[in-house]
Amino acid sequence: MIRKVILPISVVLLAASGYSNAQNPKQDADRCSPGLGDYITRVCSSYGAKFIGFSECSYTCDRQQSNGQTSWTKHNLPDGLPCGKCKECCVGICTPINFNFGNPLSLKSCAK
Repeated sequence: MIRKVILPISVVLLAASGYSNAQNPKQDADRCSPGLGDYITRVCSSYGAKFIGFSECSYTCDRQQSNGQTSWTKHNLPDGLPCGKCKECCVGICTPINFNFGNPLSLKSCAK
């Protein structure tokens, strides 16, 4: 009984939070780097999708299928891209940078 109550609430909360982030993803991307929103919009449009979400290390495209269903695709930004204070994008997740504490100080980046 409790599971039946919690599941619908969590689904509604996830949908609501996704909606608020989707208000202006192009502006969010442009805050990261001017022109990034236009670039992502072109990438999504190239396969008939709409740019609907942007986070520190990924963006989401939404496409209406011929059967009326909607599908979305998450694309990761390049590994090694700075995403926060002493953090970098690794496989779509903003993760702390790993340092090699030698002389000189260097990084162990996830970017290959």
